[in-house]
Amino acid sequence: MSQRTRKNLRIKLIGADGRMGKAITALIRKSSDMKLSDIRPDVVIEFSSPQGLREAIQFCVQHKLPLVSGTTGITPQDRRLLKTAAKKIPILYAANMSLGVAVLRSMLHQFGRVPDWKFQMEEIHHTQKKDKPSGTAKMLAEELQRHVPVTRLPIRAIRRGKVPGTHQIEAIGPDEEILIRHIAHDRRIFARGAIRAARWLFDKGRPGLYDLPDLYEG
Repeated sequence: MSQRTRKNLRIKLIGADGRMGKAITALIRKSSDMKLSDIRPDVVIEFSSPQGLREAIQFCVQHKLPLVSGTTGITPQDRRLLKTAAKKIPILYAANMSLGVAVLRSMLHQFGRVPDWKFQMEEIHHTQKKDKPSGTAKMLAEELQRHVPVTRLPIRAIRRGKVPGTHQIEAIGPDEEILIRHIAHDRRIFARGAIRAARWLFDKGRPGLYDLPDLYEG
């Protein structure tokens, strides 16, 4: 791992021309403890495509660099690549880098108390989002299914306008229901999460496959 300090982290950003890349770039340029650099980077942040993720994994393993990735639409094979690479380098992968979504995920275990209820989900994103349903919706569905015996969670995926991301989970019981909704008003929330993840992963130093709750739980 690099011997540089947290005061002058060099970040290699893959996917800089995309929406998320531009948001991350803007925040890094305002930062006092990191800068963008492809020369001797300390941490790689990747928001591009599944193919971009594969190339980033190869690059980071070769150069022994921590990797933060938020690319969605990845395959089971990509997940296996992440697990294999994480034996050699620190990797934080999350389909959603929002603090609010991390809190929402931690709330879902409470539904284990009402396993006989019915559940459904709705997600809304901008019209140019490629994966449908979203990676976040799939992640939330997987989290819920860890706690309740839901064999199939209906997900209504809507694409309209320039919506950064809205996710809603509805739990329906006898004569009552619970509605949980997370609304992203600006993709800067994901950029802030990615930058915080980069700092955390650099400090962590140890190989392993981490997720966003690991960052916020210490």
